[in-house]
Amino acid sequence: MKGYNGRLLRIDLSQHKIWEEDLDLGLARKFVGGRGLGVAILFRELDNGIDPFSPQNKLVFAVGPFEGPPIPGGSRLVITGKSPLTGLLGDSDLGGYFPLEMKRAGYDAIIVEGKSDRPVYLWVKDGCAELRDAGVLWGRTTFEAQNAIIGELGDDKVKVVTIGPAGENLVRYACIAGEVRYFAGRSGLGAVMGSKNLKAIAVRGTGKIDIADPEGLSRLVRELNHAIRTDGSCDSLAKYGTWNSTAPANLNGIIPTKNFRFTTFDKTSEIDGDAMLRTIYAGHRTCPWCPVACRRVVKSDGQYPASPDLGGPQYETVAAFGSLLLNSDPRVIARANELCNLYGLDTISAGVSIAFAMECYERGTLSRQELGGDLKWGDPGGIFRMLEDITYRRGAGDVLAEGVMRASKAIGKGSEEWAMHVKGMELPMHDPRGKKGQAISYATSMKGADHMESMHDEAFQRESALPQLGFAVPMSRKDFQGKPRLVKTMQDYWGAMADSLTVCKLLMIPPRPFSPQRVVDALNYVTGWGIDLEEFVRIGERIYNLGRVFLARELRREPGSGKGASLRHLDALPARFSEPLASGGSQGERISPEDLDRALNEYYELRGWNPGGIPTASKLQELELQDIVGEIAP
Repeated sequence: MKGYNGRLLRIDLSQHKIWEEDLDLGLARKFVGGRGLGVAILFRELDNGIDPFSPQNKLVFAVGPFEGPPIPGGSRLVITGKSPLTGLLGDSDLGGYFPLEMKRAGYDAIIVEGKSDRPVYLWVKDGCAELRDAGVLWGRTTFEAQNAIIGELGDDKVKVVTIGPAGENLVRYACIAGEVRYFAGRSGLGAVMGSKNLKAIAVRGTGKIDIADPEGLSRLVRELNHAIRTDGSCDSLAKYGTWNSTAPANLNGIIPTKNFRFTTFDKTSEIDGDAMLRTIYAGHRTCPWCPVACRRVVKSDGQYPASPDLGGPQYETVAAFGSLLLNSDPRVIARANELCNLYGLDTISAGVSIAFAMECYERGTLSRQELGGDLKWGDPGGIFRMLEDITYRRGAGDVLAEGVMRASKAIGKGSEEWAMHVKGMELPMHDPRGKKGQAISYATSMKGADHMESMHDEAFQRESALPQLGFAVPMSRKDFQGKPRLVKTMQDYWGAMADSLTVCKLLMIPPRPFSPQRVVDALNYVTGWGIDLEEFVRIGERIYNLGRVFLARELRREPGSGKGASLRHLDALPARFSEPLASGGSQGERISPEDLDRALNEYYELRGWNPGGIPTASKLQELELQDIVGEIAP
């Protein structure tokens, strides 16, 4: 199996049992790895309607064929499970060195089920695995736990993914930290680890992966690295990391401000890329094989300390703890990011939850007494207090730890109007009123609002953005015209397939050099499959449709639902986005229910789904998913 180990590692925590299975070559060829493999395994093995916190839920830690060979950006791990935040299929990914070490340790996926009767961590080394006691680690931060595990194992080359107190306390948006520098933030899968009493997974590997055409891949990698270093498309990313998005987002009027009420922040110049370089920048890091080194290292002393030993904030965190909360101090952002990293919180959901609470306080929906103090816009003390209260489920933090969808239902008093989520997942830091493709992508994503499901509209305002996929004519970010087709294609090519290969999506955004043909060539050099771009995208479409059927199957457990029930009501956006923007680079833009409805009609038709947003039997048969037609037939 070129590009694969051909082995899966399974762990039943309830029985403290560990065993290996062969990876089915046909399954790998059909779903590749990473997200695709995770979705396929969970669809087959999870019972409909299980509680995400039940022992029956499973977590799939999967890599893909790009893991191992020296492909730029090819060190990613995708974690899949039923999300406690949405109650739907959830996944999240992280970079760094853990994914490479896991692949070298001998496994394409680690599948965890059950619940241990005591805290444990999993230790995997070169085809051997054991569960170890983690009692002394329970309650400790991600950094403390990681260092203790590495010290116990006596090997500083060990790589660790772990949860913090937020995961242990079942905060529904708890993340999983890799090396405490790379984070699987979305979907709350850290809380699933916590529900299983699994504190961490540690890996060490020295194995090698056979590939089909080493010489061909070597030529491609040399060409790709040269292009990355010389064509200028990655210069800004190398200099600023994702901080390069802050100033343009403000200029375009798409940076969420004051809980998405506005999309321009008058103090953006104090938190943009240049400001961060002046105030907290302390260097950069990179994932294996990548010449870009987009990961920022930060340092802050004094009142708001932040250590360079931990992961620095990326754009999403800068906006989530900056403009969204009306905070303009980079040091406060760095400290809030560090607390999230140590506690194990998704910075996006945490920031949106605090913005929701601030608006509740401003409107009198939550009192000072309920919040344990004032919670005014931009107040650092309130931000830090709420992060701790959420992590340890104290006071109002206990409600906010449920996510804004559940919190707004519990609080009531009209607060649902400013609970910014899709399908229960908090909105990322890109206001869709100024980028209509993201509006469609947020609405239709199988896991809720996620900014990494479809390439963003800005990339397609240029000539010949991705002509190989049919996008050669510039498209305005403010228009719906052509966006259903764009989103459908990018969800298949970029969202599903990049997360299944597994590879960094940032290098695939035009005009960056990892073009569609190069991606397909790299896959063929590794596996020897000999597929073309059309088949490549079709595999992504298969993965995306399987996820959609998973969603349809879950809906059947709701009262009054059955086979063939509509999913259309779930493909919705917060009502706030129907309000036109009063100022900024997207002034006057809005997303009316009628516009979204028309876009969904076109999107469903392009996907081969019925008007209720469910894949048709003919579409599933076309995608070689005929064995699951019975899941959707009325």
